[in-house]
Amino acid sequence: MLRFILPSLIWTALVITLSVVPSSSVSIDEVQFRNVDKVAHFIMYSLMSLFWVIGLKRQNIYIGVRRRAFHITVIGTMLLSFAIELIQEEFLPTRGFEVLDLIANGIGCIFGILIFKIIYYNSYK
Repeated sequence: MLRFILPSLIWTALVITLSVVPSSSVSIDEVQFRNVDKVAHFIMYSLMSLFWVIGLKRQNIYIGVRRRAFHITVIGTMLLSFAIELIQEEFLPTRGFEVLDLIANGIGCIFGILIFKIIYYNSYK
């Protein structure tokens, strides 16, 4: 099973790492777009949910997990998103809790699952 979810674990570790790096270390002064970080959140969580649903659907050891891959992915990524926002608020002085980040993460999560359904329409029903 690990071989199927390894990309998901690596991507999740990257998302967590980027989310807890102090914002003073991240310089986006060259970017002139407003709320460009929301686009980054959307992309990161789209890919994370896509990787997780692919990994959970491909594994054949736990059939219940395979059957509930969409629910597990949505609930897991949204709980992770909320936990990261709480950690940013409570423990990182240069970061804070943002509801718009949660919304961008949630939309990205749903989008990743929709991409999975489009790509693998007939393969994993």
